[in-house]
This record gives sequence, structure tokens and C-alpha cells, in this order.
Amino acid sequence: MSEPLNPFPIYGYLGPHYFCNREREKENIISALRNGRNITLYAPRRIGKTGLIYHAFHHLGKKWNCVYLDVQESFTFKDFTNTLLAAVLNALAKNKSLVKQFQDWLLTMRPVISANPHTGNMQLEIEFKSELHQRTTVKEALQLLDSYGPGVIALDEFQQISSWDVSSVSIEGWIRSEMQHLKNLRFIFSGSQFHLLSEMFNSAKRPFYASTQSLSIGKISPEDYTPFIQTHFKEAGLKIGSEQISMILDWSDGNTYNTQLLCNRVFSKTKKIASTEIINDSILEIYAENKLSYHALSSSMSKYQWQLLTAIAIEGRVFQLTSREFITKYDLGSSSSVLRGLEFLTSRELVYQYPDGAGKSYYEIYDIVLMRWLQKK
Repeated sequence: MSEPLNPFPIYGYLGPHYFCNREREKENIISALRNGRNITLYAPRRIGKTGLIYHAFHHLGKKWNCVYLDVQESFTFKDFTNTLLAAVLNALAKNKSLVKQFQDWLLTMRPVISANPHTGNMQLEIEFKSELHQRTTVKEALQLLDSYGPGVIALDEFQQISSWDVSSVSIEGWIRSEMQHLKNLRFIFSGSQFHLLSEMFNSAKRPFYASTQSLSIGKISPEDYTPFIQTHFKEAGLKIGSEQISMILDWSDGNTYNTQLLCNRVFSKTKKIASTEIINDSILEIYAENKLSYHALSSSMSKYQWQLLTAIAIEGRVFQLTSREFITKYDLGSSSSVLRGLEFLTSRELVYQYPDGAGKSYYEIYDIVLMRWLQKK
């Protein structure tokens, strides 16, 4: 007898039944792709953009070849080329005729192919002769995929390409140029660093200017998440009250990953009714598991940097970091000291600047668990 499925996955996409809402965003993506428009998808980290991409893939249907690639894991153009080829190979795996065509082409480059021990997906390594050889390989791979019919490549954390040291050509301009020759292939460019991605696609000086349809996603509302959580507990013969769900959503700050994380723990501990005590125990369990890494984090920065991080965490959201009120409240010294500390925290991706949807922006701790842990101390 197999183990019952926890309906609150933390990683991966298990299908539409385990995906909460995002109907409008899903339809916007599908409509754009089917009508020949590429997408730029903006979203804070851990808000659910990867899940949304796979959700759109699912609803596009079997006729579409759907490829997902996390560019954040590619530190060089060579990494990107190898990872892209592997992603296409894995995406075509269910179509025996297409995957054989792609494999036959790949084998001419004598790749070293292996299976990822964690995911089971194929990964490969090719030794390229030059940057030109890499670009030619990517071009040929895109043309092959384009010849197979309708397809989409999702390049997550696409802003990473700006950090590659490629001397012979602008990769950004080259990718844009190659896209223009593809008839059936569409692209989703997504990322969490809003200012970098926005500059790439909204600046008239950049190659991707005005080339995509923009879409941003935010937090799922409690009105949508509450019945979703209740339904999955009910289907398992369990109960959870509205008050307890509100407690979960308040703690997670509406962040999709952290909502799933806490629901996953609470669901696994519940025998009949999800009580407040079970939720509190689950939260303390999460804190305990992260305590050592957070203490190590505090040791890796100056006392002032930790003080500023703590101040931002306690506030939750800070719109004016250099305001006299904020600096005085947390004894942060001068505005110049705050700016220097902020530069360090943002470079470490501990603090992010998010748009609020009303033309303003605010700073918030990226790791919601860290934020709640600091607030609790």
C-alpha cells in the first residue's frame, strides 16, 4: 500500500488539483503563447512563478513541447548551453520519435550523458571548441525544436545572463536576434530581480525592448487560499478551521512557498482536527531546523548589518529606509550607514526591493522564515 500524498507539495508541480488559483494569470500566459506572443513574467521569489509556468505547460496540452530552464544555475554561457540541451532532451523524453531525432543530433558532439541522482533527469556535458561553437549549438538546438511544432522555452531568472563574461558578442542581443527566426517556438522570460529584468525589457537601449508581453504575479489572496486549504484537509477526512487557516496565512505573509511549507507540516501532524497547538508546534519545528544556519548567517556579517536586517524584519515592510523615524526607532545612526548596510544585504539577497503595485516600492526580508524568527527573538 502506497503512502497517502501530502496535498501541499513544497517542490515540483503535481497537477492542477494541487495548484491554487492563478486562473487569470494562467489564461493570460496561454493566450499569449498560442497567439505568437512571448512573455516576461515578474514575480518575487518563492511566490509561485515556477509552479505557474508548469501549470501553464500542463494546460497547453500534449501538442506543445514545453521546456523549463533555471538560468540561475548557469554561471557561464557554457553552463547555459549544456543545461539548455539537457532541458530540451528531458522535455522531449515522452515523444520517442522526437527524442531520438534530438539524441542523434546530440551524439554528433560526443556528450557525456548521465542521470541526475536527485531528479532522475538526464544531464550532459559537452566540451565546446569556442564561444562560436556554443552559439552555433544553441542555434541548431532551437531550430530543431522549432521544427518539431509548437513549443515554449521558459527561462527562469533570465537576468542571470547579464553576469556572464562573454567577450565576443552580446549574448542578450544574440538571443534576441535568434528568436526572430523561429516560427513555432515561444519564450517565457521570468525573474525575481524586478529592477534588472525591467531594465532588460523596458529600456529602449536594450535588445529585448518592447518584444514581450509583461505579466506580474503577487500573493494569492486569503479568499482563494482558504477554501483551497479546507478542501484538501476535507478530502483527507480532516478538519481545519478558518481561524487556523488565517493563522497560517498571517505567519507566511501570503508567500506561496511558506504557506505550502507550513500547511505541509500541519497536514502531516493532523489526525482529526488541525489545532492551534499543531500549527504552533509546526512553526517551532521550522525555526529549530533553521536556527543553526541563521546563527551562522549572523556571524558572517557585521553587528550593524545584522542590526539593520533585524530592524527591517521587525517592520515587515519598509518604504523609507533612510527616514528619520525608521533610523531613530532602531538606533541606526546615519542615512549613509543605512545605505551601506542595505547595499550589503541586497547583494547577499537577504533583502529585496518589491513594487507595491501603486507606483511605490518597499524593502522586505526575502526569507519569510528568517523574518518571523527575527521578529520572535
